[in-house]
Amino acid sequence: MFHHRHSVAEPEAVADTSAGAQLAIVTRSGGDPRRRLLEAMIETVALRGYDRTTVSRVLSSAGLEEATFSEHFYDKHDCFMQAADDLLGRVERGALAQFQQAAPWSERVRLALQSLLCALSRNPAGARVALVEMLGAGPEACERQRSVLALFATLIEEGRLQSADTSALPAQTSEAIVGGIASIVQRRILQGDTAGLPELHADLTYFTLLPYLDHERALSVARASAP
Repeated sequence: MFHHRHSVAEPEAVADTSAGAQLAIVTRSGGDPRRRLLEAMIETVALRGYDRTTVSRVLSSAGLEEATFSEHFYDKHDCFMQAADDLLGRVERGALAQFQQAAPWSERVRLALQSLLCALSRNPAGARVALVEMLGAGPEACERQRSVLALFATLIEEGRLQSADTSALPAQTSEAIVGGIASIVQRRILQGDTAGLPELHADLTYFTLLPYLDHERALSVARASAP
C-alpha cells in the first residue's frame, strides 16, 4: 500500500512491546535521516495540520536537505503515509502484545486501555496525528486509521465468549465500543487535554466491558483501574 524507496527493515530502537513503547516514536534518531524525517513529519502535521505542512517545513524541523528527503520519499503524502503507518503499526503491535497475555479477557482489556491511554498522553503529537489529522489527509489515510479501529474491534469481539446471552448483543457491538472510545479520546485531544487521557481509564474500561459482563463484574475490573 505504501511506497518505500528503501525496503531494508529498520532495527527496533526499543525492545519493549507495550503500547506505550510502541507509540513513543519521537526519539530524535540523529544517525538515521529517514527516521528523523518521519518524526519531523508527525511533529509538523500535529502542529500545523496536514494541509499546511510542507516538505520545506519538515526538512527544517529535521535539520536535513531536500536531497535527503528525495532519497526516501516521493512527496509529502508518501512521507506522511509512511510516518502514519509507522506510528499506527506501533499502536497495533502494542495492542496485540497486551491481548496475547495469559490473563482473563477482561484483564487484558483493562491493561490494553491503560497502556494505550498512557502512550497517547506521553506523545501528544502522535496522538493528534493518529486520531485527528489523519481524517484530513485523504482517503488512504482514513482507510489506514479505520484498519486500526477494526483491529481493536476484533480484539474486543472476544468478549462475546464471556457473555451469558450473545443473542442479545447486536453484531456491531464491538465496533460501536471502539468508535465511542475513539470519539471520546479525540475530543479530549482537540480540547488540549491529551495529558489527562489516563484519567479516563476506569470509565472506558467499564464502558468496554459492560455489554459482555454483568454490571458487578465490569465494575470490579474497572475499579482496579482507578488510582
